[in-house]
Amino acid sequence: MIQKTKILTLVLFLSFCSQQNELPQESTLIEVDENETLIADNQEPESSETTTSVVVEQVEKFTDNLFTINQEKSTASYLAPKDFLNSNLEIVRGTTNVINGGFELTLDECDQADSCLYISNLLISVDLSTLKSGSSIRDGAIKNNWLESKLFPSAIYKIEELVLPNNNFDSKIDETVVGVLTIRNIEVNIPFSVTAYMQNDSIFISGVTEIDTTWFGFDAPTKFNAWEVLNPIGIEIDFVAEKSSG
Repeated sequence: MIQKTKILTLVLFLSFCSQQNELPQESTLIEVDENETLIADNQEPESSETTTSVVVEQVEKFTDNLFTINQEKSTASYLAPKDFLNSNLEIVRGTTNVINGGFELTLDECDQADSCLYISNLLISVDLSTLKSGSSIRDGAIKNNWLESKLFPSAIYKIEELVLPNNNFDSKIDETVVGVLTIRNIEVNIPFSVTAYMQNDSIFISGVTEIDTTWFGFDAPTKFNAWEVLNPIGIEIDFVAEKSSG
């Protein structure tokens, strides 16, 4: 197949855990309306990196390619608004690259559009206990008291099947996708605003969403008469998935 720059899409996020196959056995499914997400589809996530424009090209069709997350090139982050005595607001960011998982991908003709992107068996996990924010005291409190990621380290994002219409095999798709996010053994349908592109058998994925801590059974961190973290909490992913040779 002639190699060329290609762009495809999918999301995966957030999702967090160091063991890809370790799924929660007991869970409660919560439905979240896609329209309730507070980050607009066209809103740029905060980032210190310079945005690189991607040229839209056409991609040759392919079937059932397996892609796996490259830990060294991937990150998942939370962005928490921290209010100090109602006087000023700070955005606290915690990040980890302990991310595992993958998905199967097909690009082919379809009835819905000129072409379609088929995503299946998507399972991305992140180890929440490895999130680092630059403050060991804060990280320890989140791990032991609030999120309790010491007891519930696994956050998992899962999509069994998803079909995304594609314009004439274009290499770029910006979409909102919905998958099941599991944290603390509680499942919630979470929409992600995602952009992804393929280059040299690697898929580069960026995505943002927002969650409320109470959806997953815990309150946002607070210190009486000093500060409080405000819901919703932003989630930001920056993944690189590489085509498996086997």
